[in-house]
Parts: sequence; structure tokens; C-alpha cells
Amino acid sequence: MNIVYKIFFLLGAFLPVAQVLNGQDIEILEESEGSVTKLFAHNTTDAEIDMTFEIELTGFTSDIQGPVKKLLAPKSKVAMMTLTAPSGVECQYKSSVSYNKKRKTTPTVIPATSKDRMTSTVVDPHKINVFTQDGCGRCEFVVSYLTKNGIPFVELNTSVHKPNQDLMFSKLEEAGLNKIVCKCP
Repeated sequence: MNIVYKIFFLLGAFLPVAQVLNGQDIEILEESEGSVTKLFAHNTTDAEIDMTFEIELTGFTSDIQGPVKKLLAPKSKVAMMTLTAPSGVECQYKSSVSYNKKRKTTPTVIPATSKDRMTSTVVDPHKINVFTQDGCGRCEFVVSYLTKNGIPFVELNTSVHKPNQDLMFSKLEEAGLNKIVCKCP
């Protein structure tokens, strides 16, 4: 067996350990027996990964030609290809992996319009009071955040109850702000 081939496999044996220590999402693992080397992709994450494995061979023969595309389940190990080293031939390979993690899809929460939810006309001093206006992205964000996190609040919509706008400005004035510096979106 050629000395370069031996060094290559010695280095290859330590590669997966180095990749784990560096926190790699995908490890390329080798399992060798005689002149045959099997390559595996190991997904170390909790996410599904769509990967492409490309390899440049010198000396080896392979059961697969061209890039290998695989969908790796979380924490899975998948066979990629088998390499065979012909006797007396110096063999090595260079590989690269590109991938995309598949994000877990969660249902999109579409904020209800003011007509679909209860709004108040009275400030509650024991809760967070949120003055909202239909079509206001910032308002929808705040209402959605408070709802998702179970934080008690009172919504005072200025589109449904026009007097809420005057109430909002009076509360702002009480806090030291005036109508000139504060505008509704």
C-alpha cells in the first residue's frame, strides 16, 4: 500500500472528530475495508438537511458519477458512495458539501382585524393598554406578541371606536407628550 494512501486514510480517520469539535452540521464519514471505502453523510442537527455532495477523485473508482443529492433526516447517517482503490495506484479525493437546512414550518398566524376581535373603550390600569389602528403593522405585531406570550392586555382600537383616538391623546398628554410630536401611523 502506498505511503500517501496510508497517510490519507490516517488523516481521514480524524476528520470526523475534528468536524464534530468544530460544530459541523454535516460530517462526511469513511468506513474502509481493504481497498474499498464507503462514504457516509451524518446530519448532526435536529433539522432536515437538503445536501449536495461533490467529489473529485484521483485514482479511485466509484459506483456513482457526478454530484450526489440527498435529503438527510435529523440525526441520520446516509450512505453517499463507495470508492475502490485499484492496487498499486495512488488514490485521494477532495470533497465539498453544500446544503440548506429545512426550516420547520409553523402555521402563519394572520392577525384578526378589529372587527374579528374585542376592543375596549375603557383603559384598564391593571393591564397593558394598547391603542391600535386597522392596517398598522406595528399594532398587529404588538397584539400578536402579547397574545402569543399570554400577556394580559386591553386593546383600544381607534379605527372601530373613534373616541379612542381622543382617549389616546389625552393619556399621552398626561404622560407629558403632546399631539404635535405623536402621530398615528
